[in-house]
Amino acid sequence: GSMHVEVLINSALLALGLALESFMVALANGLRNSNARILRGCVLALLFAACHAAALAIGFAAVRAIADNVALIERWLTWIAVTVLAMLGVKMIVEGIGTCRGHAVKTAKRTAEYFVQSAVASFDAFAVGLAVPNYSVVEVALCAGIISAVIFCFYFVGFTAGKKFGVRFSRYAALIGGLVFIGVAVEIAAGAV
Repeated sequence: GSMHVEVLINSALLALGLALESFMVALANGLRNSNARILRGCVLALLFAACHAAALAIGFAAVRAIADNVALIERWLTWIAVTVLAMLGVKMIVEGIGTCRGHAVKTAKRTAEYFVQSAVASFDAFAVGLAVPNYSVVEVALCAGIISAVIFCFYFVGFTAGKKFGVRFSRYAALIGGLVFIGVAVEIAAGAV
């Protein structure tokens, strides 16, 4: 039905916003690991994708546990979602502008740092999970699948590109990602009004 189309489009947009942040992190990591093997990029991309899918599922489950009780909470959650997404967008744009001034995205060298990076980056996915309380479980699985696939590709490409070119693109990625998130927030708000 049309709901599924909407889910697909929203998921793709959210995935894009999340993936651009992953892309920046991957670029920075690629830079620091310019002699790393392609396999490493694959493993890191998988780690990032898995963390995002898990975070999204946890956010969704948390909301569902509450939302089963009260319809009013859902109304609140819609606006929480809008606020969270808008703030994520602003945060990314500010980071992007910060990058212009030479504060690069923090890069990771040790394995533990990669895990922390993945977890922190996937907070955004947790927020997205909070933003889709009225999706069915199937739709959330679909959303998580799309987001994971997109993030895997972006991270892998970012890591490979970082190995080659350096961090020149990262601020544009941040600005675009931020705008995408704000766009999604506006779209959800418009639907809620």
